[in-house]
Amino acid sequence: MAEMGLTPTDRWHLLGKHACHHAESTEFVETRTFDERALTHPEWGRLGVPSDVGSPNATWCRHCENTVDQLQSRRFNTIVDLKGLVPYRDVSWTKVECTGSCSWCGKADSATQYNDDLEVTVCPACAQKYNSPGTEVTDPPTTDRRLEMPTDDVDPIRHVTYRGTAKRPPDEPTSFESLEAARQRANEEQRPYIEVQIKGKYANVTCDIAGTGHRFTPAAIERIEALQAEQKEKAEADTDHKSSITAAIGPRGMHARMTTLFPDDAKQHADDLAVIATDPANWQ
Repeated sequence: MAEMGLTPTDRWHLLGKHACHHAESTEFVETRTFDERALTHPEWGRLGVPSDVGSPNATWCRHCENTVDQLQSRRFNTIVDLKGLVPYRDVSWTKVECTGSCSWCGKADSATQYNDDLEVTVCPACAQKYNSPGTEVTDPPTTDRRLEMPTDDVDPIRHVTYRGTAKRPPDEPTSFESLEAARQRANEEQRPYIEVQIKGKYANVTCDIAGTGHRFTPAAIERIEALQAEQKEKAEADTDHKSSITAAIGPRGMHARMTTLFPDDAKQHADDLAVIATDPANWQ
């Protein structure tokens, strides 16, 4: 199970997979299993800390608290989207041997709750949240509307645009399809969509699988985040790169975007994202 540790300075940190860099060389006076449900206020939903150890001023490391916020946000969005597609409510969960990270929120070593109708193994906090009225949708479906998961790779729709002072290389085929038409076709054909917009010196990259009716798995999101971090580190180390870089993954886990890369790096990043987006094993 995921763990947490208390430092002599009365700061709790996540350990293991979710650990922040502040905890890498720290001695801990106490370590415990990270029991998110027990530490979450039942009414306000705010994450607390154990009360039987440390001083009354003990708090979470801000970075680790943000990590938990991201897990909880991913959990909420995944469940709400799913409830908009399936009729199953107040489901029963079966405790199973841990299968690794939670399929919904991505919490490490926590997937111990299985439901046959949903065909998913999640952490106890996600299982509890699914049956919460706070995640209900306005118009619940009466049938299972989920799209069938493909068994083979799905080729993405790819689109490259040149704007401003950017010029398309002579050896690069010209696309006669507009950006909007390419996006629409990806939705209609239920395919991933990958876009590179080159604007002079810099370029933006977008990867979206919303048209497939699925979202990226937590493991796929980790791979995308690693690619984004690699590109950001490369750009920041280049003295010729003079602009700020942004990288984001949408809260619903279907959309990834990175801005202000050099054009060649943007095209490589798009190729790397395509490897992930093409494979239905990276969807859920």
